[in-house]
Amino acid sequence: MVEFVVRVPESTPPWRRAFLAGDGPLGDWSAAGVPLDPWGDGTLRARLDLPDGFRGRFLVTLGRWRDAENDGRGHEFFPREVRADGPPVVEAHVNGWDQSSVDYHHDFRSRFLPHPRTVSVWLPPGYGAERDRRYPVFYLHDGQNLFDAHTAFGGVPWGADEVAEREVRAGRVPPVILVGVANTPDRLREYGPVRCGPRREQDLSRGYGRLLVEEVKPFIDATYRTQPGPAHTGVGGSSMGGLISLHLCKWYPGVFGKCAAVSPSLWWDREYFLRNVSVSRGWLGGCRVWLDVGEHESPSRLGRAATMRRTRRLAALLARYGAPARYTEVPGGGHNEASWGARFDRILQFLFAPS
Repeated sequence: MVEFVVRVPESTPPWRRAFLAGDGPLGDWSAAGVPLDPWGDGTLRARLDLPDGFRGRFLVTLGRWRDAENDGRGHEFFPREVRADGPPVVEAHVNGWDQSSVDYHHDFRSRFLPHPRTVSVWLPPGYGAERDRRYPVFYLHDGQNLFDAHTAFGGVPWGADEVAEREVRAGRVPPVILVGVANTPDRLREYGPVRCGPRREQDLSRGYGRLLVEEVKPFIDATYRTQPGPAHTGVGGSSMGGLISLHLCKWYPGVFGKCAAVSPSLWWDREYFLRNVSVSRGWLGGCRVWLDVGEHESPSRLGRAATMRRTRRLAALLARYGAPARYTEVPGGGHNEASWGARFDRILQFLFAPS
């Protein structure tokens, strides 16, 4: 039995509960892993019966990775070590809270599109310490829905930073940089390629592709320590963001080698993408594709059946043309941020974990 005795700063809100987050029995790196109970002496405590031979690491959080302990100066605090055969009492003194790892680049302007937008960058654990290490990058559309409740649609974000931090710390995913590119009032025009017809003049999808490839990616590669090649560069999104991700991988096979098509809007423009998968299909052999659909994407039975039919058709085409792809039908999955965020761990594992 090991007792953890934690002292927190006096500024800690009394209504916030603290947790241990660490390896295996210490919460499997969930930010709300092992709850700590307040004691009359002002400490927080937990007692755990650790397995024989256990050696692990842990940190203290307030239930979210954004509210994890820091070094007292706002920098990342590195995990403490604990052993089952070590001292029976492990003391931890928290110097401060909040080690937010998201950088915001507001008012990012483009030569190719009329509206500026915010580019949000999440940096993985250890980024500030391992100065010689370079990282893969995952570009994600609808960036305001990824990290922050106050900008997310309906106030519900994917929690992509929380999920990625847990998966990286648990060793299930190598450290990866997440880049969220916010949408604008022209979202449908930017995410929805149109093959022909009167709406063709309104199509801004090629300009959006140029924004990502010629402006955002060079900025990220120049500002952060990235691995810039296609084998280490992914693009992904949900709904219309999933659709444009497929197009971008097809248009730029020398840039994007990983694709997350999450609940993609394959109905768009009379199933344009589905009807043209076999055209210029050389990208499929070198692009790792995650494709999924939820069981409850549409409120109607007919809508759900049509959505499932389209996505299954694309999965069959990807298999026919030899794409290294994984197709997943999500039980109970809806067409919303909560559902997409709930499977983001599996998306990261498939796209970025070593094969």
